[in-house]
Amino acid sequence: MAEQFILPDLGEGIHEAQIVSILVHEGDVVQEDQPLMEVETDKAAVEIPSPLAGKIVSIHVQAGQTVNVGDVMVTFGNDAEAAPAAAAAASKGPPKAAPPQTAQPQAAAPAARTAGAAPADAASPAKAGRPAKVAASPAVRRRAKELGIDLAAMQGTGPGGRVTQADLDGAASGKPAAPAERAAPAERAGAQAATPAPAVSMAPDSELPDFSKWGPIRREPISQIRKTISNHMARSEAMNVHVMHHDLADVEMLEQLRKDHNLRKQESDPKLTLLPFVIKAVHAAMRRYPMFNASFDHARNEMIYKDYFHYGIAVDTPRGLIVPVIRDVDRKSIRALATELIEIGAKIRESNFKIDELRGGSFTITNIGSLGGIVSTPIINYPEVAILGLGKAEMKAVVVNGEVVARYTLPLNLSFDHRATDGADAARFVGEIKSYLEVPGRLLLED
Repeated sequence: MAEQFILPDLGEGIHEAQIVSILVHEGDVVQEDQPLMEVETDKAAVEIPSPLAGKIVSIHVQAGQTVNVGDVMVTFGNDAEAAPAAAAAASKGPPKAAPPQTAQPQAAAPAARTAGAAPADAASPAKAGRPAKVAASPAVRRRAKELGIDLAAMQGTGPGGRVTQADLDGAASGKPAAPAERAAPAERAGAQAATPAPAVSMAPDSELPDFSKWGPIRREPISQIRKTISNHMARSEAMNVHVMHHDLADVEMLEQLRKDHNLRKQESDPKLTLLPFVIKAVHAAMRRYPMFNASFDHARNEMIYKDYFHYGIAVDTPRGLIVPVIRDVDRKSIRALATELIEIGAKIRESNFKIDELRGGSFTITNIGSLGGIVSTPIINYPEVAILGLGKAEMKAVVVNGEVVARYTLPLNLSFDHRATDGADAARFVGEIKSYLEVPGRLLLED
């Protein structure tokens, strides 16, 4: 009997993906968990494994196509059985195809590999002689093996009876997870916004002039990550009232301290950059100015202050800007932050990270200093209310005690939402950060 494989739930908030490459062909016989194709989601290149062993009789997608969660990707079975299923899939309308891309596949994120299929009838001939397959992603299956949990004995609370990570956590703790249907009202009650965010007004392509009248042109579909960044930035500009405050910190003492550490450090010690000091200085200042570690709820006219300190750190990669989150910076030393920055930077550039590592930030820091430039206006990472951009640290002529001297300086560019706070508080906040960077010994006195 033919069985269709649909694009599974790839993680919280991810509704679509772009096909990067297809790794199998029609007529191939594949094994369970064998990679079928690679897709690109909001932030990660993800390998989709086969949910079962069998023959591929029809592939319903192509490279470059954008597909939604629930769309039919592949039909398994024999040719005669697959014909009606393929016809049914085709009757839903033409696929949302994009011109094929020539981009090379990115390395897959092993922890992000997820797949699932609509469970087939347990009494079907294809399932004869073996138990019905439990609906669960490979990540959930691996976790179940680690915990020694038999998935076949569980009743999943996810869509269609799918077993979720919450189900496993509940089974491990002895407390069953609440079904998604019953949890929905509580989640809605705790949502930050009472009404959906207004749609971002974008001019349609039909309003663009015909550029080919003036010379040759070419069109190329953008990648899924670039589309996500574009939409997110447009939404941030539409939702936030952006204002930027610029200042210049004299970090001569801090630079000497950093260089001295790197010269004397043991092999096991992390190499220090300015960034971990900036993170600690931001946190020290944040305790006096909590309005920058918050979100603005326009629908309820409320400020949502966050009593946790999870800072996003923008990382430049060949695939686009990715913002992993360093959690609990208030509990970590400068040395620990330096080590974590090195580790997470390597994971991001190798695409070896989990989607959850990009979520939950309360404030963001972006650093363009290594690329040059002094002043920038970074876009706020909505629904946060502020982002700090670092410029190029370099020697400049400054006046100290009435004399012009050469000092090592660091530009600080704070973009903030004027709905959440005013320019005076932004100036004080940046001034507080600056004071910690200019006298780094103050950081040693912080809890």
